[in-house]
Amino acid sequence: MTDANVTSRTACHQRLATLFHAGELVWIESEEYSENDLFWRVTLLCRNASGQWERRRYRYDTLSAALFFMGATPVSDEEAARIRRAARQLRATTALEERTV
Repeated sequence: MTDANVTSRTACHQRLATLFHAGELVWIESEEYSENDLFWRVTLLCRNASGQWERRRYRYDTLSAALFFMGATPVSDEEAARIRRAARQLRATTALEERTV
């Protein structure tokens, strides 16, 4: 991975982390960089507002630093447990709270 890709990946993770409250449990199930289109495609595992596990898909445009929500699908408890064992966690920041100050 090039330095530019590492930098854009870090920016993508930082932007994604601001979507969640500090302490929220979120895992990065997959991520892929498109060299041709200059964006990251990321799939996260997290709980929705009703407490059910879901897979959320995002696209992060590296040129504009824009994050796009691409949809969500429900995930069974068994599949969520498998993903949590294999994936790494995304550390949520306190940006949601900071924006309201």
